[in-house]
Amino acid sequence: MKQKRRAYYNENWFDFSEKVQRRDGYKCLKCGRKKGEVILQTHHKLYKRGLEVWEYPLSDCLTLCKGCHAEQHGIKEPSDGWTLISIDDLEGLYGICEKNGCGTEIRYEHLIYHPNFGYKTVGSTCVEFLTREDQLLSQDVLKVFKKISDFIQNSDWETAYTKNNKKYYFTTHLHHQIRIYGKDNFFAYQIALKQKGEKWFEFGDFIRATNKTFEQVKELGYIVLKGTITENEEEKDILRNIYKKIR
Repeated sequence: MKQKRRAYYNENWFDFSEKVQRRDGYKCLKCGRKKGEVILQTHHKLYKRGLEVWEYPLSDCLTLCKGCHAEQHGIKEPSDGWTLISIDDLEGLYGICEKNGCGTEIRYEHLIYHPNFGYKTVGSTCVEFLTREDQLLSQDVLKVFKKISDFIQNSDWETAYTKNNKKYYFTTHLHHQIRIYGKDNFFAYQIALKQKGEKWFEFGDFIRATNKTFEQVKELGYIVLKGTITENEEEKDILRNIYKKIR
């Protein structure tokens, strides 16, 4: 790490960084502020093994101010780039907004995600600021989030084994099944559909869910199952959009 830091005090790096910033007009490409207003830095969009920091193509780097550069590396809470994952109605002011500098009591918990910052729970006002999404979400969307939350909290899961002695967990929802195989960070799940009154299940494909907790896989399984069996096209679209964001 020390050797890598020393590379940024090398004359070759100073020359390279100057070329990047000159190309970008000596301004931050994220917030638009210019040299003299802020401290400008050169950001690598990716790192490649074996290359010195000044040996990259200029296209692999861009100019950012010190603040935007810190946000890019997850050093402070980003003000944008968050994705709304779910909403939970606590039916009272029982939650606390986790946005930096807020801390107010909230009724509606909005779970948001940032690739550099992970998960955070915020209130209705802060979610609009961080995600730029309309806080006045339709009642249909809120109902879908409520169903997902209820399923995660209230579903009963049992343990069983396949014919090959492979352990799995399963729950039944409207005579269909969700099966989860594996362990933390290495899960796979499967949807098993069954027509009412029929004896046998129709098994779907195994869906990998790496880097997920058991609770997160339960959520994915429910969303896929509900999206498969619902006949409400609006609900199907809502579930599809949620799945795209959290899969």
